[in-house]
Amino acid sequence: MKRGSSRTIVALSVLAGIQTLVAGVSRAENWPAWRGPTGVGRSAEKHLPLKWDGKTGENILWKVSLAGTTGHSSPIVWGDRVFVTTAAKQTSEEEERKDVPDHHLVCYRAADGGLLWRTFIPPGKQPAGYAIYAVPTPVTDGQRVYAWFGSAVMAAVDFDGKIAWRKQRAGPFKLNPGICSSPILYEDTVILLCDQGGDQGWLQALDKQTGEVKWERKRDKMSYNNSTPVLIRVNGKRQLVVAGSNILQGLDPANGEPIWWCKSWGFGPSPAYGSGLIYTDKAADEPGLAVDPTGRGDVAETHVKWQNAKVPGEYSSPVISGDYVYRADRSGGILCWRLSTGEQVYTKELDGLAKLPSPIATADGRIYFVSSQRSCVIKAGTTGEVLATNDLGGTGNGSSPAVSGGRIFVRDNESLYCIGRE
Repeated sequence: MKRGSSRTIVALSVLAGIQTLVAGVSRAENWPAWRGPTGVGRSAEKHLPLKWDGKTGENILWKVSLAGTTGHSSPIVWGDRVFVTTAAKQTSEEEERKDVPDHHLVCYRAADGGLLWRTFIPPGKQPAGYAIYAVPTPVTDGQRVYAWFGSAVMAAVDFDGKIAWRKQRAGPFKLNPGICSSPILYEDTVILLCDQGGDQGWLQALDKQTGEVKWERKRDKMSYNNSTPVLIRVNGKRQLVVAGSNILQGLDPANGEPIWWCKSWGFGPSPAYGSGLIYTDKAADEPGLAVDPTGRGDVAETHVKWQNAKVPGEYSSPVISGDYVYRADRSGGILCWRLSTGEQVYTKELDGLAKLPSPIATADGRIYFVSSQRSCVIKAGTTGEVLATNDLGGTGNGSSPAVSGGRIFVRDNESLYCIGRE
């Protein structure tokens, strides 16, 4: 063997290892927005962990402190970066004075939870109260992160943590309980929904590069609503599905023009989409319905496939897997309907299951109901077989998980967790 060849072999081995790691990261599914790459809680991931335990540390890859902050927003993941929004905790006196707390966008390394940067976003002037300044989940295109806060300020931050632009939305606001709907991306725009009482609501698209308003639609005859719109593809064209307080609509995401609509009920949950149908509900013992989004105009008599009498859920959103709709109810149980007919397949009570997080359907036929408290994994289909129940032992706050690279990321007001196979 020639001198230096052993060094060459070692160097090549290291390089190959790095390339394998990079390839693994690039193949991992990004989770760039509220409810993931699909916007409806479905993931292409398989073989996520079934078991984890906050007390023993089983399958807890890392945990970092978020102490001193609040936030109901969900984490998002791009490559080896995890992003979360936070707001500083307030005293009751500060809330009574309507002080607006500090806002931050924070970036961690997905591999080990190392802090990469923490960017202060100068807050807006809109007081929110009730610790709901960091409720909307941010969204990323892999170059910038777009974060929308309860003080009505929007910011674009690059992957080095530098603010590219910041915009303040002027009021008045008539919200319940505050700014909660998450931003979504469509082509070169960031779309924001802000339904309000008193005919003050609006839907707008901001230019991704500058933050300037490209178009805006008034949302009159609407009431309070905190749902996040969903982008779907119908007959080769994009639709923006919006579940308002009293109407479900399919809109043109290029300009907000209505394509179809029907009477509906909405407040917190985002719509689900799968097998060619939209399912939406308000929960709170109000009806839910399934709609074929291929219609035009008022489709109440032509494209509403079924309606159930009442849904005893709360803020969590439903998810569709195959021909079934799943959601958590207000008591911590699970509800399942057949998507094609609306037939109730089962209800399952699970002692202590967190009732707020929205479920994720994975490609290997599992439905994950994950929070920083008690969680469960069930088998998709008609049996509702419980594959695992787990408890992180956290505080819980309604945040829903993100999934990427075989790992589950979930936060509460105290910590950000990474769950994965050890």
